[in-house]
Amino acid sequence: MTFSFEEDFLTHYGGLFLIQRFCNKLGFRRRLQRQWRAAPNWSEFDPLDLTLLLLFLLIAGVQRISKADKLEYDGFFCSLLGLEQWPDESTLRRFLQRLSPQAIRQVAGLHDQLRKELFAAATPRSTLSFHLDSIVLTLYGKQQGARRGYNPKAKGRRSYHPLLCFEAHGQEFWHASLRPGDAASNTGARHFVRRCLEKVPSFIARSRVRFLADAGFFSGGLIEDLTQAGCGFTIVCRSYDAYRRLAEQAGFTELKLGWAYAEFRHRPQKWAQVHRFIAIRRPLPVDPDEARQLTLFKDAKYSYSVLVSNLGLSPWRTWIDYAQRANIERSFRELRNELALSKIPSQSWTANVAFLQLLALAYNLVHWFKRLCLPPDQLLTSVETLRHQFFGLPARLISRAGKNVLLLPRKYPHQREFLAALARVQKLKIPTSSAD
Repeated sequence: MTFSFEEDFLTHYGGLFLIQRFCNKLGFRRRLQRQWRAAPNWSEFDPLDLTLLLLFLLIAGVQRISKADKLEYDGFFCSLLGLEQWPDESTLRRFLQRLSPQAIRQVAGLHDQLRKELFAAATPRSTLSFHLDSIVLTLYGKQQGARRGYNPKAKGRRSYHPLLCFEAHGQEFWHASLRPGDAASNTGARHFVRRCLEKVPSFIARSRVRFLADAGFFSGGLIEDLTQAGCGFTIVCRSYDAYRRLAEQAGFTELKLGWAYAEFRHRPQKWAQVHRFIAIRRPLPVDPDEARQLTLFKDAKYSYSVLVSNLGLSPWRTWIDYAQRANIERSFRELRNELALSKIPSQSWTANVAFLQLLALAYNLVHWFKRLCLPPDQLLTSVETLRHQFFGLPARLISRAGKNVLLLPRKYPHQREFLAALARVQKLKIPTSSAD
């Protein structure tokens, strides 16, 4: 066997051609160039090229900037992005560090503009269901803003504690905010929710918008804001024994398999209004590991969950509606594990804020591609599965009769789906006016 190191256009990422064509259809580079007024000046690289490179690295699954150099020898990847030379690790890090807050806001503005226009490109929606969460990102360096706070998996370690919002019906990343590790879950929550509402298209009534959140967002001020805005909400209550006593006084209605619910009205101290509370009682699981996860209230036989909600649903339907939140937890895990949210790239706070905004945009580019270019049954397909089926595809780029030809595997099992997605990309029509 002999070896020859002469091929320039081999790749493991032939399927990223679909994402590149999709971005071209969106006019992504043109939009970014028009939107971005505060990009740093570079003598060797166009800031647009570096932005696109970072987005495509995230989509491809390269989770650390230090691992990006393996693509330096991937001629197809460079050709796909129009790169004449490959930036080294320090160039990419300095690029993130030199982005000003104004430039970061402009990237976020482009994201919001695309979301608004693509909102009208799919099946029209008249309701929005926002799921709020705060996650702990354990850090192992000397990052700015890294502080000790609530960190159940790595107690005593410094961390970040970002707020995240997903829209459940469209499976869409809506808004994110990076915070130091010692920030409580509801710190900044009121401003965060206002930013989420500012991005809602004007034709959707506030009464058709609802928020679901865990106990970290249990706050009288936030609930008052949502009430005044006319939004629906269901939020888990913090662990106060008084709520269980109030539920017992109201009386539990028995359901099947030992479950029961109670409903009562209550105005907690310092709250402006009386609100509706719902308590759910369920038998403790036989499995001790599962039982330990039910930490709101417990006694010898039952665990209890208490919700505050203004939705016009029966108590049991309110619980079922909130329990479906488990489906969106997968999106939060995907953002953390598959799109590198847990791999904070820099010691600079501003650079990490920029990274979070680029990561959110990369997530939604893949989501919009799924929604607009793949069959409806693929909407819940994970990013990792898309990489396996479409993006991570061995290929070779050649020139034949003066035209570029991308050679793909002979027995590729998803050939029909690949060609159908490409046809949908080519036929895609993006609305030129905003959804408003």
